[in-house]
Amino acid sequence: MGAGTHTIGASYGGDAGNAGSQGNLTQTVQSVLAATTTTLLSSANPSAAGVPVTFTATVSGTAPTGSVAFADRGTTLSGCSSVALTGSGNTRSAACSSDSLTAGTHSITASYGGDAGNQVSSSTALSQTVVGAVLPGTGAVVANPYGALTVQGATLVGNTLSNLQPNVVIQLGPTAGAAGSFAEIDFQGFNWGPGTALTVRSGAAGQTLLLVNTAAAASAIGGALVAQAGNGAAAPALYLRNPSGFSIAASGGVSAPSGLTLDALGSSKTTGQDIVNAGSLDGGAALTLYGANVKGGGAYKGNAMVISTFGSANNPVNGAHYLSNGLQLYPSSGSDVLLTLNDYGTSPQYFNFMVNGNAQVTMPSAWPSGVTLPPNNPSVAPGGMRAAGVADPSYGASSIIVQTTGTLSLNGGASNDFVFAGGIALKSQSALDLGGVMVNQGWTTSGQAFQGTFFESPDIVSSGGNIQVLSNNLNWVNFSTLPHAPVRTWTLVRAGDGSAQYVTADSAAPHLNTYSLLIEAGANGQCWTCLINNLPVN
Repeated sequence: MGAGTHTIGASYGGDAGNAGSQGNLTQTVQSVLAATTTTLLSSANPSAAGVPVTFTATVSGTAPTGSVAFADRGTTLSGCSSVALTGSGNTRSAACSSDSLTAGTHSITASYGGDAGNQVSSSTALSQTVVGAVLPGTGAVVANPYGALTVQGATLVGNTLSNLQPNVVIQLGPTAGAAGSFAEIDFQGFNWGPGTALTVRSGAAGQTLLLVNTAAAASAIGGALVAQAGNGAAAPALYLRNPSGFSIAASGGVSAPSGLTLDALGSSKTTGQDIVNAGSLDGGAALTLYGANVKGGGAYKGNAMVISTFGSANNPVNGAHYLSNGLQLYPSSGSDVLLTLNDYGTSPQYFNFMVNGNAQVTMPSAWPSGVTLPPNNPSVAPGGMRAAGVADPSYGASSIIVQTTGTLSLNGGASNDFVFAGGIALKSQSALDLGGVMVNQGWTTSGQAFQGTFFESPDIVSSGGNIQVLSNNLNWVNFSTLPHAPVRTWTLVRAGDGSAQYVTADSAAPHLNTYSLLIEAGANGQCWTCLINNLPVN
């Protein structure tokens, strides 16, 4: 019976001693609408005045349809009064792009209008900062071991750089750089608007330029920052530091073939702000990112990459379609990326990467000598235990997805392990080589959905020895196809004395299940549990 008011009739035809009769009952049936949630993200925050910024609303409900309205302090954004939801399943999205926001702070909300089966909902307000200044403020040269600078498009008097124009060229001096040397320019506000450019040319080999924002605001980059070769030397490396964060617009880009670092950390490794990239970051030989979070749908390029954060590193604009929420990583040249990952936050962290090419991934329990990264969040060590009464770690229930269009391999470093306290999905379109590296995700004795491991590829191998996985109790080790290597597994279980330690699970933990199939079925509102292969594979 559908929703609405229904009249239900019943009649009695009578018999030899009784007359017939008719009776009606009016019954009102109310439909039960599914609760919904609406979340809102910005493609660049802060953004530069006049540069389009895209707001994406994600609505979760029961196959929601209809539209979303976007507003700035209650005033509808132009062209965004009724943006239709797109996608499939129980999580769908709508996007609004605007270039009309004036300089200042804006309070943006997204409101879903509901449909016949879903309730209305609104997002919490997103504070969008729009930067009016398109050029940096005054700069101070606070370190320079390379000899006299020359500048075009600005005025350099002593160590003060002022009157910057839309196109500035800084030529470093003729002295070669020694190990660890750098020149430093501190700016009172570091923004480069669309149509502007800063070019830094080398004056000799081995040079590095550190550009620091000393104002208390994030840097909005809508133009181009480029390191170029000069005087027969390779381009200088660039190091950008702003503890208030960086936002690279779709029109913006930073390119440094000899190496690029963006550092958004504060006075400690656990303070700082976000790196949001909707444009392009190209570090050539090496791209290094430090921040509270790393976000955005832009291009991240480097032959070697380090991504270090106490938050998350992903682009969560497609709701529960997690395979579409990865940061887009590319080699700067060739087809290979050496990817080093560092998670050290106190809360669950979400890492999601799509490598367009081949990738060798490192995430060990111990860094080699000389590496100054914080230790990765630990799982229970092989042969170790968690004492009775010690709670599961606060950073547990994290998740990591690494996908590649080419081959995907693990490099365990000196500790020969890959450690992540949460669900792990490694997916290669070509071949997956676990390299004999111990994969350790054991953090809880109480299994949770998608807190196991998933290895997905048409060809799963382990060139360095057995496939070895330390897993949570009640979570499985899943392969999309039978691997071409022996498999050893252990699960973290609670002992009689209350402690937690690993026990062999070779006959119970390995299963044949495909992450892509299960996760997309769940996102589309299908019965993903109905697709699970419950039979272990020994």
